[in-house]
Amino acid sequence: MKLRISIFLFFISLSFISIAQGEKEDVLKEYTNLQLAKSYFEKQEYEKALDYLDDLLDESRDQQVYALAFDCYLELDELRKAERLCKSWLRRIPGQQAKFNSDLYYVYLEQDESEDAAELLEQLEEEISRNPGLAYAYGKAFSDRGYPEVALRVYQSALKRNPNMNFAYQMALLYGEMGDIQSMYGMYIKMVEKSPGYLSTVKMLLARSIDSERPDDPNLQFLKKELIQKIQAGAPKHFNDLLIHIYSQEKNFAAAFNQLKALDRRGNLEGKEFSNLARLAFNSGDFALARRINSYQIDKGSTNPYYQGAVIAYLQASKSLLDEKSATAEEWQALVEEYHSYLDVFHGDPYQGELIRPLAEIKAYRLGNYEAAESLLKSVFTKAYLGPEDQALTQIAYADLLLFTGRRWDAIIYYRKAEKALERSPIGQEAKFKRAKAAYYVGDFEWSQGIFSVLKESTSKLIANDAMQYSLLITDNMALDSTTEALEAYAKADLYYYREKYDSALAILEILDIAYSDHPIGDESLLMRGNILARQKRNEEALECWQRVVDEHADDILADDALYAIAKMHEANYQDEKAMEVYEQLFTRYVDSFYAAEARKAYRRLRGDQIN
Repeated sequence: MKLRISIFLFFISLSFISIAQGEKEDVLKEYTNLQLAKSYFEKQEYEKALDYLDDLLDESRDQQVYALAFDCYLELDELRKAERLCKSWLRRIPGQQAKFNSDLYYVYLEQDESEDAAELLEQLEEEISRNPGLAYAYGKAFSDRGYPEVALRVYQSALKRNPNMNFAYQMALLYGEMGDIQSMYGMYIKMVEKSPGYLSTVKMLLARSIDSERPDDPNLQFLKKELIQKIQAGAPKHFNDLLIHIYSQEKNFAAAFNQLKALDRRGNLEGKEFSNLARLAFNSGDFALARRINSYQIDKGSTNPYYQGAVIAYLQASKSLLDEKSATAEEWQALVEEYHSYLDVFHGDPYQGELIRPLAEIKAYRLGNYEAAESLLKSVFTKAYLGPEDQALTQIAYADLLLFTGRRWDAIIYYRKAEKALERSPIGQEAKFKRAKAAYYVGDFEWSQGIFSVLKESTSKLIANDAMQYSLLITDNMALDSTTEALEAYAKADLYYYREKYDSALAILEILDIAYSDHPIGDESLLMRGNILARQKRNEEALECWQRVVDEHADDILADDALYAIAKMHEANYQDEKAMEVYEQLFTRYVDSFYAAEARKAYRRLRGDQIN
């Protein structure tokens, strides 16, 4: 008896193995046929692709099979077959009806069967009115198929039945796709009304659509008007936040500041908003407004948690204002006294270092009081309450001063100290770069070249780009000059340029131009001459030097730099037509240039284009 049962179970197991093996072979065959069909489709051999899909179309539920067959029928203009395919798969997989119905709508329109298409939409709208939840799938399907108007009708049908449903985000995107910007903005407002959680999303979407160079855009005016009306009617705080964001995006920081102050009077903001706005104004070059905003923060008193940051930012904006207007010694001295008044307040405070460094810079480079600046910087080294970053930044500032006043080897020592203290940080990388540059100034090219080569991989893009330029300078000019005399002379001129001894730098560069007329350093020399002459407001001479770089070194790497400098000078002097001509020359002749994209944008701006 047991033997019979065992034999029976053995044969049963064999049959299951046989069935499983058969199913495995069927799956493998289906996969193979699908891959072959895809291959023929990519080769535009659509009939052959359909040959491999025929067996699969009868029973398969794989939507890859459907999509491939549908696309083949469209390519072969066999629209009736495409229609039948949609209807058969509608019956086969009713759970995916949105996809198949959107395809069927497309086929009807392609066959000029507008009545069938209209009837299909009416049926779908009736179905959605009974079951509004279907709108999510149908809206996406018609949007993906390229019918934003139909997708909107779908969402609107659902909202008629259930006004509490939320399609504001989807509808906003559809209005934007259709070019109805005011309706899109209206949906953004509804999103924020529905939930404050949408605020960050709406801010991100607005940042993409607002053009700061078109503040009179009627769509933007509409949005601001709507928001202001809601705020006046007592809307929640996040509507103010959104309006301030819009003002900031269009760089209307003064209006944003007024709105913040109104909000502060009602709710006593903690101060972060003012700090963020002041930073935006400063970064956009509106130093006067940045100063006013930080002054407003300072007036709240030293108990305000943003007080120290506001003081530092206020003084920085004041310094930038004076730099911008080429201030007198008396004006700089007045700012020095203001710095000292806050230094007394910050006595023993960790923020003190951020006041000392810019103050030393003013004393040294604006007033020529190098001893006072040096003494001030050295005082930081004895302040134990200032952390390692402050110490390293001050060592770099002190080394800069040493280099500026001619003590190159001492400067290298202090750059090295800062580098060792924070070796892997951006501050350490900056110190390393400056140490290499100081060695380059004294003619130690091979050693400095080794460091520049390493720094080309720096995480700081700015340092990496600068290191790349110096590395190329040394490599290109040492290869054909075993004596390095021309490079040594250029490096000495570069050091004089750094030390603002412009006449000494120009004297060396003029000799270089005569004595080494055929040397590869010629383009670097001419570009630097142009830059120095521009600093001295000798604009015509600067333009001549830059133009020589373009004419005599058109195939060298600095020709695009020279063109960009020429265009910027023409634009600064309100010679827009000349500037446009040079910008066009730059982005057409030097398409891979770092400046090409900026030149193209500047050209379109000067031409009066609307830049999105």
